[in-house]
Amino acid sequence: MYKTAFLFAATSGLRLSGLCQLAIDDIDEDKRMVVPDKESSTKEIWPTFYNHEAAEAFEQFREECDPGDDRVFQTTKQPLNRKFRHVSEGFSLKVTVQRPRRWFATAVSRCGVDAKYIHTFCGRTLSSVLEKHYLDYSPDRLNEIYDEAGLTVLK
Repeated sequence: MYKTAFLFAATSGLRLSGLCQLAIDDIDEDKRMVVPDKESSTKEIWPTFYNHEAAEAFEQFREECDPGDDRVFQTTKQPLNRKFRHVSEGFSLKVTVQRPRRWFATAVSRCGVDAKYIHTFCGRTLSSVLEKHYLDYSPDRLNEIYDEAGLTVLK
């Protein structure tokens, strides 16, 4: 579960709360797309994606999920963050759930993804007239941009 959660955090830009609330129905496995089914007064809800590494981990992990709980990771923020910190004790870098999200933003930027789309993948609000009315933020376009980045974590 924790490897899958880490890969989802590192390749999707999801927040800790988004990981913990993520439901099986929020995932389109064919497109490797996550569309959280929730509303927020402070954050936009945009589709984001996860890479092939996360897809493989999810496929293996999914068999362990309790069918009575529709959440993917079936945990809360505190145990998930505690596990990330515990695993990182052997490294010189403290790993929290926030760190993979930051890594994601930096990594896709280095892969050439425009900051406007990185904001979208991370669920941030569109702020300019250009972003709100003229750029294509359709799921197909976002998927194309994500796939062109070729993001990998473990390789």
